[in-house]
Amino acid sequence: MTTTATETTWLRVTRREPCRICGRGDWCGVSEDRTVAICMRVKSDRPVRNGGWLHRTAAAVPPPRPPCRVYVPAHPEPERDWQALLERWARRTSPAQRGWLAHILGVSAPSLQRLGAVVSDRPGVWAFPMFDAARQVIGIRLRAEDGKKWAVAGSHNGLFWPGGLAGAAPLLVCEGPTDTAALLDLGYDAIGRPSCTGAVEMVIEVVRRLRRRDVVIVADADAPGIDGAGRLAEALTAANRRPKVIRPLKCKDARAWVRAGATRAVVDCAIANAQHWRG
Repeated sequence: MTTTATETTWLRVTRREPCRICGRGDWCGVSEDRTVAICMRVKSDRPVRNGGWLHRTAAAVPPPRPPCRVYVPAHPEPERDWQALLERWARRTSPAQRGWLAHILGVSAPSLQRLGAVVSDRPGVWAFPMFDAARQVIGIRLRAEDGKKWAVAGSHNGLFWPGGLAGAAPLLVCEGPTDTAALLDLGYDAIGRPSCTGAVEMVIEVVRRLRRRDVVIVADADAPGIDGAGRLAEALTAANRRPKVIRPLKCKDARAWVRAGATRAVVDCAIANAQHWRG
């Protein structure tokens, strides 16, 4: 005898509330009070017209409560006094230590000093300040001597902006503090981005503040670096600047290029041969 099942309200099973008979989360049904199930897989002596079988469950069970979403108010990191932290670390940084880092990186100690490089409170870990467009420190990039990079907790990504820029054209924009140091060693005015895609608006604002029209983006010679340089060039063009994009010859980045023997004349030639960005 086939049983009808129209006298109650039926709900579809779900993965969260599977069938009480076969344990599957689809195709079967359950009554609203959870006392009766229609299973499409396990037979009983009470078939129903939809092709399944009626089963009595042990007792009425209230529907499951939705997962409790506990609101935890955000407690952002308190704003740190970045300048005070850097000054404390600077007092413990000797010229000999900075000279050792310069030796490891293949750049000059004076360029590292212009970038504010100091030894952090962790042995062998160096700190570089990151600035916003108003040249206020907004974070600190850390760099171990083995090349590993991260940031002090609470930092915001910003620019590696050396002191003592001469104001002479062009302004070179590269990626990271060590590439910036290498370009400073060649006598250029240079600033560094935190990544190949970061700080676009900051760069534009700095270029405006420094009243620079001629900007050269020195891209890392990989696909992300080239793509990021193109995006920055498009943004600078929209901001009524005249950017060029160059990339190191047979080297991965600006620092490797300088270490491989690139001179000011070599980089000047690359800049002269590059066209102003047109997209």
